[in-house]
Amino acid sequence: MTDRRIPGPYPDEEMERFLASFLYDHQTFLVSEVVSIDRENKEIKARLDTTMDLPIARYQRPHERLHPAHVSGPELIQITGNMGALHAWFIHGCYWDQGWVGFGNRIYRADFKRLALLGPPLELTSTETRTRRGEDRVVVRYEFKFEQDGKVCYYGDQSAQFFRSRDFVADAPA
Repeated sequence: MTDRRIPGPYPDEEMERFLASFLYDHQTFLVSEVVSIDRENKEIKARLDTTMDLPIARYQRPHERLHPAHVSGPELIQITGNMGALHAWFIHGCYWDQGWVGFGNRIYRADFKRLALLGPPLELTSTETRTRRGEDRVVVRYEFKFEQDGKVCYYGDQSAQFFRSRDFVADAPA
């Protein structure tokens, strides 16, 4: 199990299961808190503590006026994947430990509106705008909006696919 608690509207054990079976090490999951999961409207709100040790931002060489310390573009894209994974698990029941895998497959639009500075939290919203579901496949298109101090820092229109295969489950019957 992990040594990181991510508060949210679910039992702690459910997030432990999510992280324990996540397809990447739990340190790549940058979301600090899940604020709400609205299954009916297929929307998740979360938060990123920008003071946490971020994998790329930690290597910045900030300059007070020219290049302030900020959440990097690659980290913002990583967070869209984290949010998509939350949708797959909590809204669609795509559980990694039951053979589901997924990946982002298209970025239709990625608008980096302003720097997300280190310090104030980043408010994350992801909303499904289109979903196609089959027995062993889910394709989702998302709208992402990440805000800091009430101002949009990132807007994205992206899609991801999730597949289930018994080949990915260690104890699955042959």
